[in-house]
Amino acid sequence: MRERLTPGALRPPRRAVVAVIAVVAVALPLAASSIAGAWPGSTRAAPVSARTAPGDPAPARPVTAEERQLLSHAESLLTRDCMTRAGFQMWLDASPPADELRTFPYIVDDLAWARRHGFGLDLVDAVDARRLADPNQRYVSGLSPERRGALLAALNGPRPEGLEARLPSGGVMRRSAEGCTSEAQRQLYGDLTEWYRANKVVADLTYLRQRRVLADPAWTAALRPWARCLRQQGYAADSPQRLRESVGDRDRAAEIAAAVAEARCAEDGLAATVRELDARHGDELAAAYHQDVATRNRLEHEAIPRARAVVAAEQE
Repeated sequence: MRERLTPGALRPPRRAVVAVIAVVAVALPLAASSIAGAWPGSTRAAPVSARTAPGDPAPARPVTAEERQLLSHAESLLTRDCMTRAGFQMWLDASPPADELRTFPYIVDDLAWARRHGFGLDLVDAVDARRLADPNQRYVSGLSPERRGALLAALNGPRPEGLEARLPSGGVMRRSAEGCTSEAQRQLYGDLTEWYRANKVVADLTYLRQRRVLADPAWTAALRPWARCLRQQGYAADSPQRLRESVGDRDRAAEIAAAVAEARCAEDGLAATVRELDARHGDELAAAYHQDVATRNRLEHEAIPRARAVVAAEQE
């Protein structure tokens, strides 16, 4: 999706601080799936809940994972239909396996997952294989440069103007208010300007929360006994990042062994500490940005009946 980030406080490259690479399903066309880096941690972060200020009405709860999947599927259908009207073909993406939807933003703490996937490099290979087989990619690659440019303009709008979100972490995100992506989201969420802003702001809170956890003295303190546990298993690493650097990404057996050691040692306290820190910093950020959180929750709940109607019409 063509968007522009005007730098503010630029964040470091994700690969510089990322240990586990997990797969996130992307429901929008032309992206069968995308790789989202995540430090090892528990499971996917829970949805941000809104905190009310005195006198504010009670906010809607965050949508469930199933409701969010419904919204994404409906958006894909609407985008596909819009692109068909514009004269282009588009295929919907299939959801990836459940293991690929796990992210570990701080430390791998799922022993069974670590035994299957190590640090997740096999899942990256699976994503790459699906991307190569994606009919959308083949279709776009087969278009002439002029036709490809017309497709992108139809999907994303002519230029990243019209929608704007100032991110809590710094910088400004901008995207076109035209094109099939915006048309689909407008049909679902109604107020596209508010939806775009609130959605980008709340999504950015995940990055801020994880950054705060990793900077918290309690995280640093909890790493020390974890590192001692690792040394007892033959690994000299004082952080998950150092552990990955010591293993590399070419030896599958070594990757799995190191991930299993990481998960076992996390059971001695680090995993519990991370869960507490993640919840506390998440609550603080939700309270600080309660209006944005409440706006996104409200617009998503209002969109659910529309999404159900879109999916039902497709099934008929």
